[in-house]
Amino acid sequence: MKPKTSFKLFEFFFIFFTTSLFTLGGGYAMVPVFQKRFSKYIEEEEFIKILSVAQSMPGPIAVNIAIMLGEFIYGFWGALLAVLGVIIPPIGAIVLFGSFVNKYSDNVYLSGFFKGVYGAIIGLIFGVFYAIVKRQKWKLLKSIILIISVIVAIFFKNFIVFIFLILVIWCYNTKRNC
Repeated sequence: MKPKTSFKLFEFFFIFFTTSLFTLGGGYAMVPVFQKRFSKYIEEEEFIKILSVAQSMPGPIAVNIAIMLGEFIYGFWGALLAVLGVIIPPIGAIVLFGSFVNKYSDNVYLSGFFKGVYGAIIGLIFGVFYAIVKRQKWKLLKSIILIISVIVAIFFKNFIVFIFLILVIWCYNTKRNC
């Protein structure tokens, strides 16, 4: 179901631009901000579906979710403007501030700032993770697969792709909704 939009394309671009400009921590830190800012235009269920698809696509999550939200709300031009709005601020920040951070990296205030930002990012990521886990329909098989995957990822980092492929093939062949 396409949402009804009441803002112009420039306002749409501006939402993505300002979110990208003022959100520290990358794409996953932007997810809750996008969810809140677009709550009038897209239902939470649809946002979670878009987030799931954006996470499965290769590339940065911020760009993927911008493409998906932009296309959902405004079509091709929405996707294009959303991507431009998301990528312009980080590119500008890298160009402008990259050399300054390296020059003053031993500054106690700057390193304290980055430690605080790091903690906030972890909190935002766990918030998104909690929202996704809360919406899952947990079955015993899904829980066992999750626990085994976490254990394998911690102890056998080289085997995770192999294990994942086995699980996908098994779920596909048994026609189960894993």
